[in-house]
Amino acid sequence: QDIGDAAQNLTQTYTVTKVNHHTGARTVLGNGIVPPNNQGIATPYYNQGDNGENRAKDGVATEAELDRYTKQAIVSLSNGYVAFAGQRDDGFYSDVEAVFDLLKLRNPGKDSQGGFNLHLMALEIPVSELGGDQQVVGVYATTSRKQIRILRPDGNQNAGRWVQVARQGNPLFNEGLVAIADKDLYSRTSPSQDSKLFRKYAETPELAHLLNALVLGGALPSIETNRTDIAGIYIPDLIKCDLSTSKVRFAGGGASHPTNPDDAGYSRLGIFGGDTLTSTVQAGFGNGTVPGGWPNGRRFGDDVVDIAVTALISDLRGPIIVRGPAGDNVDHNDMAYNKVFPYESTPQNGRNHSHP
Repeated sequence: QDIGDAAQNLTQTYTVTKVNHHTGARTVLGNGIVPPNNQGIATPYYNQGDNGENRAKDGVATEAELDRYTKQAIVSLSNGYVAFAGQRDDGFYSDVEAVFDLLKLRNPGKDSQGGFNLHLMALEIPVSELGGDQQVVGVYATTSRKQIRILRPDGNQNAGRWVQVARQGNPLFNEGLVAIADKDLYSRTSPSQDSKLFRKYAETPELAHLLNALVLGGALPSIETNRTDIAGIYIPDLIKCDLSTSKVRFAGGGASHPTNPDDAGYSRLGIFGGDTLTSTVQAGFGNGTVPGGWPNGRRFGDDVVDIAVTALISDLRGPIIVRGPAGDNVDHNDMAYNKVFPYESTPQNGRNHSHP
């Protein structure tokens, strides 16, 4: 009942390689083992009471409390990196169906991701590897695949160069702001081209137009154009993270959770909920005040839909006018988060779980 033991029919492994795209240098940092999915009876230690009939264990506040499989799958790499790859609960929460159904919101909303799992790759990077803490860094991820796939009776073959087929920076930009005609173009390009190709979607956001027309009755035409404040978040489409602040506050299982409450001062709404940090490298919203969560980095638990909608109906161009908060009427995940690496919640039990 350990990861990678003889009882596991298929053991997956992975290698973490650091690539310097300026010099072309490649450094292998180490290897890891992927833990099994939470099947239930076959994987009891993911679940309450170490019993595969029970629901998955709740999120925890300390490394010692993590389940056996997760602890075994966390690997220390060279140069201080730490990695994890494996199944986790889907920690994003939103009423996706209502948002993309002409904003016909429900109250209460329905967490479309509730009860579902995903496969997570998490990497903890030492600040020293990024050049120190007196800066703002930008983060995005891409997915690539081989250009050609050949189907053969004796096994498939992938060939050709690697081709980028998707990328992800800030939440909701490509999904909610970029027009359908340009979504594939966005997926194939890099943030260095965002200002030229996609700035128009941030400065004249269609979602702001729809919110004004369908929800606000046309009362706020000013939110539809010249949104330099929204462009400041999304262009280029990198998650900007201020490294000069103190440690962020983490979500657990809510303010009243008996064993794993949210950190004091944490808010799912970030700056719109009074959850702020102080920067030493930028003025922010005055005196170094920056959001305690997205769009300053992104934490598990950040209600990115409500934050984005609140930003769209507000005016952050100055003088600042905050309206809301507003959103999709879903305000929490269906499982508590871990407040330690890899932070994402324990995977749902495939034998015993539910969907809202």
